[in-house]
This record gives sequence, structure tokens and C-alpha cells, in this order.
Amino acid sequence: MVAFLFFMTGIAIVLYLNQTPNQPRERDYAFAGSFYAFAIWVGMGVAGIWRLIVNAVESKKKRPAASTVDSEETPSQRRTGIIAVSIACLIGLIVPLQMVSQTWDDHDRSGRYAARDFGMNYLSSVEPNGIIFTNGDNDTFPLWYAQEVEGFRTDVRVVNLSYLTTDWYVNQMKYPTYDAAAIDMMATPDKYAHDKRQFNYFLTPDTAKVNALSALKALYSDDSNKNSWGLSEFRYPNMYIPVDKEVVVKEGRVSEDEAAAVEEYIDVNLNDVPDGGLSLSNVISLDMIATNAANGWKRPIYFAMTIPDDYYLNLSPYMRSTGMAYEVGPIKNHDFDGYTIDVNTDKAYDNVVNKFRWGGIDKAKSADDIYLDETVRRMVTTTRSTILRLATSLYNEGVGAEIYLNNDSASMDEAQREKIHKFIVDRYTKAQNVLDLMTEKLPEYTSPYGIQIGAQVADLYDRLGLVMDRKDDIEKAQEILLHEIELYTGYILYFQSLSPAQYSTLPRDDRYIHDTYYLQLLQQYAEAGGDAESLMKDLQARGVNFSRYLRAAEEALPQSIDENL
Repeated sequence: MVAFLFFMTGIAIVLYLNQTPNQPRERDYAFAGSFYAFAIWVGMGVAGIWRLIVNAVESKKKRPAASTVDSEETPSQRRTGIIAVSIACLIGLIVPLQMVSQTWDDHDRSGRYAARDFGMNYLSSVEPNGIIFTNGDNDTFPLWYAQEVEGFRTDVRVVNLSYLTTDWYVNQMKYPTYDAAAIDMMATPDKYAHDKRQFNYFLTPDTAKVNALSALKALYSDDSNKNSWGLSEFRYPNMYIPVDKEVVVKEGRVSEDEAAAVEEYIDVNLNDVPDGGLSLSNVISLDMIATNAANGWKRPIYFAMTIPDDYYLNLSPYMRSTGMAYEVGPIKNHDFDGYTIDVNTDKAYDNVVNKFRWGGIDKAKSADDIYLDETVRRMVTTTRSTILRLATSLYNEGVGAEIYLNNDSASMDEAQREKIHKFIVDRYTKAQNVLDLMTEKLPEYTSPYGIQIGAQVADLYDRLGLVMDRKDDIEKAQEILLHEIELYTGYILYFQSLSPAQYSTLPRDDRYIHDTYYLQLLQQYAEAGGDAESLMKDLQARGVNFSRYLRAAEEALPQSIDENL
């Protein structure tokens, strides 16, 4: 019976669901019933050990069989039973104790507050009374926990885009929660209830550029076009959101110094969305943004930086990072390349330096002091990425101001030159502060740098060392690069032991390490002033075969490396 329960709640579930081996996360909770069945077996096993011991002891005493029937338990039998139970329990404890001895470090979460603190970092990136769009578990539930349990930043309204596809959740957005006001929108329940407008196709789109609110009004109208399946049509995907410059400055969406860069409107052209239409979640989030703008930009609106680009409504050129969130605003990044989102350096710097929390990772003195599972390590990489982006933007602003000063200083008076010079020093100093903060609070020994992150950190340290004449920064860049090279040398030695057929099965990231990244680290170390010649000799002595794959990159390598091939 127990075996049947174990089968039906374990193996049978896998067969019935045809479950694939690769899952987005551990799915062991789906087999909880089989764990209960196995626990019954464990209990039966302990009882079985007890019975075996009792039988073994009694058989040695050679008691007559008749005496064991309908007879009262003697003191000797009682003592034997107690001893047998104790031994059985001790034997049974061996298994969990052995498991604890091997896996305690993988399950010990003492001192780790990453989920709470990183959730707070999202909220800290949002200005008062803001709205932040989230999507997945890891960028939603920690935020809700921080608000519901810790009472932290309850003025921020967290809007989960996955839930925004349901009418009940859209309805919830119309009501205030704690210190967060209700969200204004044009849509009314009769327009989206009972799965209405779950998807809105671009059937015969009009190319004319129209106000986003007008496009939404046409969609919500009772006589809006529908296809043969009764699905609504979004007629005007080429939209814009008008911008009142005075209002956005007054409400603090942009500073007075940035007023000249404010656009007349935010371009929202959705003609090229891959699905050929908009889901209810897309429509409602667009509605919230456009209605907020029409109401005078009373609330700042953000997208969590971990949301996939497909949810951005093509607003990426109008978003700027403020830490762990991207704020939607009327300033366009004219250098937008389809990938890189600009950084509001002053806001982001204040948030990162003065408001970010570090989940207990900053307290660890060694890797053994704290355990970070794969999910937490990904969040550490995400946090490092946003901090590195901020540091890079600060550095670039300093470089840009320095170029401007060098080119136009003759036309400036002394006060102007002094002001720009102070700005340059300020940008470089803040970039330095941010990098130092990252390496101090999220040390590499607790979670290794992701691919390229280590090289980028070292590169920025090297650049700052040159412009600020800081030898310590250059040495730190070399130290980081040496550590990265040491880490990936183990990868290279393994990759070079594979046959061509085996190598072809490697994931893309592994092939990138072998074919590109390792060489990049070596070249970067040489350019940072490291002793490339000694390093190359040491690596070759340890078995790294550069000639196997370096020939194609010989021209890109420094002469000091090239001579050692």
C-alpha cells in the first residue's frame, strides 16, 4: 500500500505530466506526497530494526516457543525492548545526521537577508508616491514582503504585469493600499471584465500618429472593431504622449538644469511589437502611463530593471536607471542603441550610496561565512551590473566634460572653467566611490563575478587610475584581472581536454569563455601594465595550450604575449 502511494504521488506524476528534466527552479514540492510515503517507510524501517534486535536477543536466550504465547512481559524483556528501541533510533538518526553533515552549509541561511534587502533596493530606487511595474517572482514578492511585513516604502505601488492580465487585479489597482494612492486609468471594469480585450490585434492598423489616450479611447469604445473570433482591434499603434515642460519640471520629474532636454512628446510606436498586438497587461500599463501624464505627472513611474524588454512598450529610449528601476520620463536618450538604457546619475548615485542594502553579504569575511544559492548569486550579479553601469556613466560624464573643457576653454571665463573642472573631479570621484562600494559590500569571494563583469570592473579601475593618477586603482585592476584569469584557467584546461565532438556540445557561454573572454582577459592584463610575459610562461607550464586556439587572435594580442606563443 505504501509502495503504491509512493508511486502514485511521485513517479506517476512525472509520467502523467510528461515533465521535462529542465525546470526554471526546483520542483520538489510537486512530489510532497511521495516524501510522506517515504517517511512512512522510514518509520517502518526503525520499527523493523527494533524487532530484529529483539528477536536476535530472544533467540540467543533459547526461550521455549510456548513461553512467548499469551505470557506477560518480563522485566528482562522490557529492558531488552527499551535497549532495542534506543539502538534502532540511534541507527535511524545516522541517515539524517549524515545528510546534515554534508548539506548543512547548502541550507544554512543564517545572516542572509538578500531577498528582503534586494527587494528594498527596488523600492529605494523609486521616488515617493511612485509606481513600479514588476513581472516575475523575484522582483515582486520581496517588494511585497518589505511593504507588508517590514512596513518599508508603503507609499510605492507595486504593479505586477503578469497579474495585470486579470480583471480582478486591474480592479485592485483602482483602490489605495497603505500609503499608496489608487492608480488612475481610463479603463473601466466593463471594458476588460470577463476576459474582454485579453488580446488586441493590429488587424488594419492606421499609420497616423495619435494621442495615446485617443488610441485607448477608440479601443475601449463599444463599437471598436473585432475580428471574426470577436477579439478587439487596436487601431492606432503609432502613438505619442504629450509633455508639458513646465509641469514635469514643477513636479520634479526632471531638474531645472535638464529642462532644455525635455521632448515635446514621448513617442510610443508599437507597430513592430513581435506579437502583432497588445495583451491586456500592455494596454492597462500604457493606460496608466498616459493617464498619469495627462493628469500632470503627479506620480513617477518605473519599470523594474529585471523585466524583459518586451514589456517596456518601446519606451526604452525614454527610460533612465535610478538604481534597480528605470524611470519613464520626457528626456530621450538620443544615443540609444536599442540595448543600453541611460542612467540618471545623480538620482542613482544617491540611491545606491545612501539607500541600498546588501543582504548580509557585506558582513561576510570569507566565502564560508554565508551561503548564496544560484538565485541569490544572480541577484548579486544584477546589482553589480546596475552599480557598474552607474560608475561607467559617471566616468563618461567626466570624460565628456573634460573634452568640452579642452576644446572650448578659450571662450570661457575663469569661473566657468572652475565650475567645469569641479564637475569633472566630482564625476570621477563618485565613479570611484561607487566601484569601491560595490567591491566592499558585494565582495568577489562571496559570489564570483559573472562573465565580463570582472573585466569591466578592472577596466574602469584602470581608466580611473589613469585620469586621477591613482596607482592603487591600476594595481587593483591588475589584481582583479589576475584573479579572473586564475578562475578561468581551470575552465580552459578542461575545455582543451575535450575532443572536437565533445567541445561542440558545450553551452554558448562556455565556448565564449574559451574562444574570446580568456584572450580578452590576457590582453587586458597586459594593457593594464601587468607582467604578461611571466604570466604566459606560468600558464603554459600549467598546461594551457595557446597555440591551439590563439592563432586567429594573434594580431589583437600585445607583442609581449605574441612573442610567447
